[in-house]
Amino acid sequence: TTEIYTLSLHDALPIFAEAMLRLTQAARGPAGGALRRMSTAALPKQAPVKMYGIAGRYTNALYAAAANKSELLLVEADLKLFKETMASSAALRNFVIDPSISRSEKVAGVASLCAESGACDSTKNALSALAEGGRMNEVKKVIDMYSQMLSAAKGELTAVITSAEPLAKEQVDEVLGALTKMTGGAGKVTVETKLDPSLIAGMTITFGDKYIDMSVASQMKRLNAMLMA
Repeated sequence: TTEIYTLSLHDALPIFAEAMLRLTQAARGPAGGALRRMSTAALPKQAPVKMYGIAGRYTNALYAAAANKSELLLVEADLKLFKETMASSAALRNFVIDPSISRSEKVAGVASLCAESGACDSTKNALSALAEGGRMNEVKKVIDMYSQMLSAAKGELTAVITSAEPLAKEQVDEVLGALTKMTGGAGKVTVETKLDPSLIAGMTITFGDKYIDMSVASQMKRLNAMLMA
């Protein structure tokens, strides 16, 4: 069954702003400002990894701005809550992806949402930039990339292994060992696995700003390009 949402932007904004505020209060608990008292002094001012693509450019700029304002951890919390709210609020999901909503309406909507939910300045500016640039459809990628970037800043490195078929534990451990050596033992490396049958065989590994392609599909593309040359 497909649900159809006919709420206007004006009516919808208070709904997902309230949802985001509830999530904020639940996450911060009775201590209220506990998160805001956390220091980002131990985190590097310069991002430890660089992200690429359209979403990557916004993410790199967000990290730099948040680092200058000592808001790295606040942005992390704000974006986590925004993502959780999108998962629970059809109104917010529609607001993000609906191309019929003008850029100016999205900028106003983002400003209202951030103000009502108590988001920090860096979060508000980043979301406003996405809305003004007509790139709200990239917000999920920006959130995920920022999470990866901040994990790296904390010394927590995550590698995403995508394979055509499920990998045996021994294979995953072998990749994990190689990546740990690559970092020189600096920081904790964790592995996330995904499946993509289009790779045919082999795997790809995304690790910070590095991308390693060992898939058969990629090899076939290169071979075809050589034959067509």
